[in-house]
Amino acid sequence: MLSVTEIAGRLALQGDNEDRLCIVPRPEMDRAEGRAGTSIDLRLGRWFRSFEQSKNSLFRLWAPSNGAASEQSPLRTREHFVRFGGNFIVHPGRFVLGVTLEWLTLPMNLSGYVTGKSSLGRHGLVIETAAGLHPGFSGCLTLELANVGEVPLAISPGMEICQVFLHLTKAGSVKNPGALSGQRKPGLSLPARDPVFERLRGTNLG
Repeated sequence: MLSVTEIAGRLALQGDNEDRLCIVPRPEMDRAEGRAGTSIDLRLGRWFRSFEQSKNSLFRLWAPSNGAASEQSPLRTREHFVRFGGNFIVHPGRFVLGVTLEWLTLPMNLSGYVTGKSSLGRHGLVIETAAGLHPGFSGCLTLELANVGEVPLAISPGMEICQVFLHLTKAGSVKNPGALSGQRKPGLSLPARDPVFERLRGTNLG
């Protein structure tokens, strides 16, 4: 896993250096450098996506088999834009998608993962993200934000919202940055078809 000093060194690389890590806007490293840390903080962006009440009694979290059209309607969502200085209120029991302010581009020899900040979690704000950052990932990170506390929580664009850990990985010959690469707004993707699950489900039903 990279130390804060090593992360700062990767950010300082220029041009087409294959080890270069790019984060725009560049995070402030002055507070982090010199400490025995292994992560850097990212800030909350201005785009959010909330979920509207569904008319469906349930939503199946698997793709339809054989490429057939799904019988269920997609979950309805609403997009929100919040200016700097404004607030977005996450009410107890509610779930919303956010995005990082920063755009990240990882070299092919780095991967990582993102976690929430304990100072926010202790107030009831749970932050999850897509499972891991693949080598070659490029884009803003979609954040899954949930209020598991008892009172409404105000979050504001520009505040520190999560931390990213980076570690070395063997560079592969095939670039697979992940399905969520290249996004600037929080997106909602449908589950991919899983032939193994389809066989297992067919066996159980038989």
